[in-house]
Amino acid sequence: MAVEVIHGFRERLAFSLTARQQASDLDTLRGAIPGCVRVRKTDAEIDKTGVDYVATLSGGAEIYIDAKARDRGASKYWRGEPELAMEIWSVMPDDEQDGKPGWTLSETAPVDYILYTFDRTDTDRYYLIPFQMLRMAFLHRFYAWVGKYGIKNQPNARWMSQAVFVPAGVVIEAVAEEMVG
Repeated sequence: MAVEVIHGFRERLAFSLTARQQASDLDTLRGAIPGCVRVRKTDAEIDKTGVDYVATLSGGAEIYIDAKARDRGASKYWRGEPELAMEIWSVMPDDEQDGKPGWTLSETAPVDYILYTFDRTDTDRYYLIPFQMLRMAFLHRFYAWVGKYGIKNQPNARWMSQAVFVPAGVVIEAVAEEMVG
């Protein structure tokens, strides 16, 4: 029988704000983005918009990144390769709350890229994916991906979120298809 882990918002926020995670994200972004001269963690107010990091290029352009880190042991659920979470509901609606659509469906987030990282015991790979291409790929394949990979409820202390976990190769291929008319 599977054990259901319940995470509170503060616990998840604390995980994402750990010095180890931030240092790893900062190093990853500096190395992954050509011309990057600086990466900074956003403050709490900007973080609420979905932007975790701002990378600055040598010419001054800024790139807004939302970081998605998976806990240690996530690989036990994978189908042979890392899986990327596509959030359907950030907060599922119920009798007590209206609900909030997942970040993957957001048309308001000022995010340029999603950075997916994993605990190094699972994989040392990361994925830096253009957000709008990812959003379009998800919308165009929503029913196919839900049918094939299923929906996973993610219980938190006060609400339930929902996501589809899709193999990284499938996501990358779908994003590439979105870029060709």
